[in-house]
Amino acid sequence: MATATRVELRRLAQEAAALAGVVRGSLGPRGGQVLLTRPTGELLLSRDGRRVLEALNVGSPTARMMIACISTHCNLTGDGAKTFIILLSALLQGLENLMERDGAPFCKNVRGREKHKEKCYGLKQVSRFLTVIQTCILDYIMTQDLEKHFLSIFSAYDTDINRCTMESVLEAYFCGKVASNWQKLLSQLSCDFYYKAIAGENASEVLHLVDECFVELHRTVTGLPVSSSRILEGLVLQRDFAVYCPSVGDKRVLIVTEPIHTALSDLGVEVVITAECQYQVSELWITKRTEAVIRHMQHNNIKVLLSSVKQEEVVHYCAKNCGISIVECLSLEEISLICRITGISPFRPSQDSIHTGIAEAAVAKFCQPLRLGAKGYVHIGLSGTDAFQPHSIILCGAVHGVTEQHACAFHGAFKMLRQMFVAVECCEPLSESQDLLNTQQGSAAQQQFVEEPTNCENIPAHGKQLILCEVETEKRSLVSTAVGAKELAGSHTHLNNSSCITMPCADLEPNTVCSLLNESEKYIVDLQKLPPEYKHPGKTGVDENEPSDDNQCIHITVEEGTCSRHALVQLPDSKDSFTGPSHGPSIKDGRNNKSCAQSNAIYSIKAGALVPVGGIFEILLHYYLSSYAKQCQSTSTSVLCSLIADVLLSVPKTLCRTQKRNAFAQLYLEVTGALRSKQQLLLTNQKSLESVSCKYQLVASVLQCAAKLLNIDLIVGIKRLPQKNVESDSEGDL
Repeated sequence: MATATRVELRRLAQEAAALAGVVRGSLGPRGGQVLLTRPTGELLLSRDGRRVLEALNVGSPTARMMIACISTHCNLTGDGAKTFIILLSALLQGLENLMERDGAPFCKNVRGREKHKEKCYGLKQVSRFLTVIQTCILDYIMTQDLEKHFLSIFSAYDTDINRCTMESVLEAYFCGKVASNWQKLLSQLSCDFYYKAIAGENASEVLHLVDECFVELHRTVTGLPVSSSRILEGLVLQRDFAVYCPSVGDKRVLIVTEPIHTALSDLGVEVVITAECQYQVSELWITKRTEAVIRHMQHNNIKVLLSSVKQEEVVHYCAKNCGISIVECLSLEEISLICRITGISPFRPSQDSIHTGIAEAAVAKFCQPLRLGAKGYVHIGLSGTDAFQPHSIILCGAVHGVTEQHACAFHGAFKMLRQMFVAVECCEPLSESQDLLNTQQGSAAQQQFVEEPTNCENIPAHGKQLILCEVETEKRSLVSTAVGAKELAGSHTHLNNSSCITMPCADLEPNTVCSLLNESEKYIVDLQKLPPEYKHPGKTGVDENEPSDDNQCIHITVEEGTCSRHALVQLPDSKDSFTGPSHGPSIKDGRNNKSCAQSNAIYSIKAGALVPVGGIFEILLHYYLSSYAKQCQSTSTSVLCSLIADVLLSVPKTLCRTQKRNAFAQLYLEVTGALRSKQQLLLTNQKSLESVSCKYQLVASVLQCAAKLLNIDLIVGIKRLPQKNVESDSEGDL
């Protein structure tokens, strides 16, 4: 029999606090490692928040939903699991205190209903406000207020990236992932791999390749010290030689994905054999054909044969006589990577003619056996493309757990770099925004709370929300199914890992829309205009004659080229940093700087934008979000913006706990004092840097996850699966 449990905000806050308590002590460069033991006796010692949280045996469906959201975010940015759950915990606890103390702003139109229904309606309202704050207010503050404080890894003059800057970004990343004695080594290795593998200007495309094929680009070796880790030119294939014939000079490499010596049953034609002599003649013909294929390869100067299937002994014998080395049983992923790097297609012995030359062959500088620990590999030096030069990462460690942890951290580092080289542009077509305003203004009826189920997922975003940690549920319920003693629930979660982001963005100019105020009967969120005298934090004046656009949409474009200098520079400020979206910055696209100054307003987070680590980003966003909340006329929006601003401070507070006394107070006063006096931030003790794009995605993901959690009403647990009635015609059943 199914049991239904009502989801309370207090329960969500307690679950998030429990998860945050697991990883809070490992946050920051001075954090410790988490030791987990499993019923099987297996131990996990790690500082990686995602690995720790995913290793927990969590029974609650909502807690598993939080972990799923964290995993989705880490798949995109490669980092931020611990900060994610700490922010989510602080946000849910703040919302709980807010609803208990004063939930009236979110339930003012509820009449004559029970208390739990009033709370349920209030949570739905908060969920909608969080979504709009994330899609409207956060975008504007990021691109207009915080932009002048960002540093950049690029410069408009040179095409190189300062290695010291790259190492500072990577070292800051590894500080929260691995033990302190290996942070410097891994950051140098990742930096070496970046500069050796990425030969061209299109870094984003190559980082995408490294992210997708990281399993094939690295090898882990146990039993050796971590200091033996290194970067090798070429690819290290998982298999050893089946046939090895040494040779000098460049070698032509051929790829096959089918057996060269084909059996009679695989010829694809009907073969009629009536006597044993006919069978022997057929086998002899197949053998001669195999010899002809191998000789054809020899005549075309093929020295290495890479096969995804196991070849027969007769193939090995013929190849040995012809001086051709064979590597067989390679994975399809390795074959696919080699084809992508070299641009060749596999040779098909059963279809391709053996009387013409072989054109689809790659060239390798070397192909030799390699011994790593107790296992043998094939080390092949394939010629790469203009953008990517093949290199392999060798990660060593005393035990498997250490190498696995370092491999996960290394992979996440290149996910982070991939996200860092992404420029986020925000613009919205005029017709959509005008449509939205007309639709919202056309509904004048006051909203009433109704008892029948309502689909609360239909937020007026034209279906274009930021999908970072989307977890689909059946309407408003999260169904959990208990299967046996091990599986508590089959809560159907679906994670969208797309890195392409599209979401609506309302214009926050003084004479345009600001934030949520009311909701119609159909739960359509209304936006209210700010008075003309409103000024954004730090804004000195408003030009009423400036052209403004009502419509902006956000999308991500991957930068195809890199422009940099051998020094860390600050992003240039425009003349009117706060004069509104009509003075949007230009976005670099590829190797050309394409100006986006059109009739539509443009906001952007530039590719390569950086900020000092240590909670600086959170304090900056806290300052501008608090200033916005003080000037916002909507009570509900102002309350939530103030709450989110206070929640952001939980990150620098946690980071400063391991430092000297009053470290947080000194840091906070230093940053806010410089902002109030409009001076440049001079944080001399902060040498490490982190990606602005990743921090933005983190805050947006936390708000989205909280909005999803607040939309859950009931958890339905099914004790056993329904049994199907099987009809039987046997006499015993009658």
